[in-house]
Amino acid sequence: MSNSHPTIVLVHGAWHTPANYQTFIDALQKVGFPVYCPQLPSCNNTSPPPASLAEDVAVVRAVLQERVAAGEQVILIMHSYGGLVGTDAVRDSLLYNPHNSSGRSGGIIHLLYLCAYMLEPGTSVFDIAKAADFFPYWDQYIQNFDDGTCFPIDPAAILFGDDGTEEDVKTALTHLVRSPLAAFDTKSEGECWKKVPVTYVKTLRDGGVPIKYQDIMLERVEKTGTIVEKVELDTTHSVFITRQVEIVDVVRKIARVGESLH
Repeated sequence: MSNSHPTIVLVHGAWHTPANYQTFIDALQKVGFPVYCPQLPSCNNTSPPPASLAEDVAVVRAVLQERVAAGEQVILIMHSYGGLVGTDAVRDSLLYNPHNSSGRSGGIIHLLYLCAYMLEPGTSVFDIAKAADFFPYWDQYIQNFDDGTCFPIDPAAILFGDDGTEEDVKTALTHLVRSPLAAFDTKSEGECWKKVPVTYVKTLRDGGVPIKYQDIMLERVEKTGTIVEKVELDTTHSVFITRQVEIVDVVRKIARVGESLH
């Protein structure tokens, strides 16, 4: 790897837009990382929902293909629902291979899940909610609309809990949108986490992807023999805001490890 920083492709979560991640993007760029955070087409307030998981996956895959074709080495960062999208977007041809006979220098070098859905193929977000015995309580936390979209009943509590400043919460809420409910019931197809180094940031007081969800997903993935580097933070779902300094440090550590291996 050259002395330049790897590229970051950041996949945002449901109900979010790239604007929610702007201070995190700024912090990454400040220390030298180029950052791409595409808008997921399913995440807007259009009624009925304008897109599904498949369209979200296509958008992220297109960005990854562009960056890899440009010879860039990529750290794929995924938050929440973005974990499902990012995992399905990755194809083997996008993974970095130091022994590639074609001489191609680009590729994904690391996956970083931020309290994100890291699912086995054939598993949906709802499947994890059911495994955690949470699904019967879904309607107490999430409002389902007649047009097929959904939105947290109390987004500040689910996304921030008792973390985050008043200003952080107020700003974040202005950028939230409805997302299609059907995306949470769509089965994952990818398992790129078997084929590239992976780090998972666990958020111990998470109201969006509860820690029980995270533990179930990690247990299932690790049963396949996959090694996952885990980082535990005593915070809530908006970890990229509430523990921004620590997450930037995690990214910098990943980049240094990647440089030593290539």
